[in-house]
Amino acid sequence: MHPHLKKAAKAYAEETVFINLLADEPCPHRFSEIAPLKAALNSLKLRFIEILKSEGFSNSELKAAVLMFEFPEKYVDDYCSNCHSLLVNTAGKNYAHAVNYMGASISPNNALKALTSFAGTG
Repeated sequence: MHPHLKKAAKAYAEETVFINLLADEPCPHRFSEIAPLKAALNSLKLRFIEILKSEGFSNSELKAAVLMFEFPEKYVDDYCSNCHSLLVNTAGKNYAHAVNYMGASISPNNALKALTSFAGTG
């Protein structure tokens, strides 16, 4: 997915990109012509569904599964981003987590509010 996602975000002057892993097509429409990115995001969606199944769950048990990638200016490399995730089950319980480009947990700050809005659950 990286470096394609950050390059696409830069081309659209975006600092954040939202990905809906439950959508039929997880690649945002504005990026649909970027074949490597589209393929990577579809692979990510399939892998996410595989992980759910391996843990005894299915995507039908979720109302939302969204990611928000942030590309702060201080991250000059196209492979670096913060990633915030939000899962919302059908009972409405939220599960959120965020990591930086090194995989270290970070505080979600305002990301949870943005993710909840994007997911249509808040």
